[in-house]
Amino acid sequence: MEFQTIVIGAGPGGIETARILARAGQKVALIEYRDIGGTCVNRGCIPAKTMLFSAEMFRLGKKIKTYGIRFCEDTPYFDFAGMVKKRQEIIDHLHIELTDLCEKDGVTLIHGKAELLDQNSVKVGNDLLVAKNIVLASGGSARRFEGFIDNDPRFLISDNIFELTEFPESMLIVGGGPVGTEFATFFNTFGVKVTLVDASSVLMNYYDHELGQELARNFKEQGIDVISNVKVESIDSSGPGLIVTLSNGQKLTVDKIMSAIGVVAATEYFSATGVELSPANRVVVNEHMQTNFSNVYALGDLVGKAGSAYGAEREGCYIAHHILGEGYENYNLDYIHFPDVVFTDPELATCGYSEQDLQKEGREYYVLRAEFKHNAKALIKGDARGFCKIIVEKNTDVILGVHILGPQATEIIHNVPIVLDTKLTVKQWRRYVWGHPVLAEIIKETLSEYANKTKT
Repeated sequence: MEFQTIVIGAGPGGIETARILARAGQKVALIEYRDIGGTCVNRGCIPAKTMLFSAEMFRLGKKIKTYGIRFCEDTPYFDFAGMVKKRQEIIDHLHIELTDLCEKDGVTLIHGKAELLDQNSVKVGNDLLVAKNIVLASGGSARRFEGFIDNDPRFLISDNIFELTEFPESMLIVGGGPVGTEFATFFNTFGVKVTLVDASSVLMNYYDHELGQELARNFKEQGIDVISNVKVESIDSSGPGLIVTLSNGQKLTVDKIMSAIGVVAATEYFSATGVELSPANRVVVNEHMQTNFSNVYALGDLVGKAGSAYGAEREGCYIAHHILGEGYENYNLDYIHFPDVVFTDPELATCGYSEQDLQKEGREYYVLRAEFKHNAKALIKGDARGFCKIIVEKNTDVILGVHILGPQATEIIHNVPIVLDTKLTVKQWRRYVWGHPVLAEIIKETLSEYANKTKT
């Protein structure tokens, strides 16, 4: 079978690439050996956020009587099976919708495992597919810490954690990034004794450090044990409980342990083709997402630049337009301006430079800061934890970064990329008007701190 472009992997990045090319009139094959939607829809973003929304509603239910609403029973009860049913309904619906969208756009969907034979040929089962361009979008799998036992159901990753049908009494989560902290939020909400350990000195260590420090403080108030600067030294799995020894000598006995320490790129199916890999087993690409073969592109976890489903989607958009030879410059891959959103309690969102980024570069800056406890909508909603922090370039007053921890932070952040991309100054951003009362006024309040610094 001959195509103009073959896309391997039907996650957000692969689907975006295939749909744009097909809409432009190309004959496109999209190959997936599991379910359409990739990790995001089936084993990541969507099921996890469904669970986290259940947890959010549970927390709200516990305080709903303080707003004058009473039910026959004041204490909410969590139906695990009901949550699983709802989660699967959403996934199934997205399978149908994504398949329908691809077919409407003219994408040829092929189910099976792909093997890249050379820069123009792909084998799927007994079928040989050839194309002018090939896009590698196969993602990866969860990285396991040393000593992880794959065939022991007490050891969890972001695949089999969705197979749980009841809560454990206790759980150790290894990794203080988005995956680890989100699952810590979920399980803690329903009374699981959660311990979160990380090898770094602060949670979310690649974001502005104040976010991770404040999140850890909130976690500890909620009863989550946060232990930094440690690794798992050994695990005794011989008994009913897992006895875990940490590198600081501390011993813990837990029912379950989860590895949330990153992703291993899925490179097996093309490792013998000459596509260049880095020492970290990531695909090496140039500024146009091309591999050492100019007609072979790669994106997402294979490359490891964005680290998110929506980052892979943007890369797919760029690649599709680069293949078409037009418009790709309108879909920049300026990763520093990609927002990052984490659905913890409280929520976390960040976009732009952190303080440590600027300190490494030797750039001069100042910080504007405001807290949600002064925000009327936050008080109305009964959650006024957290803050907004805006980092500004000294001398020019150009906004360099915005970092938010608090209610609906994952929604508020989404006007920030425009501000950063257009290099707005504090005075220029202050010209705009915010509604009232809204949580997004936290931005206005933070910008107002400029007057205290400059007396203007």
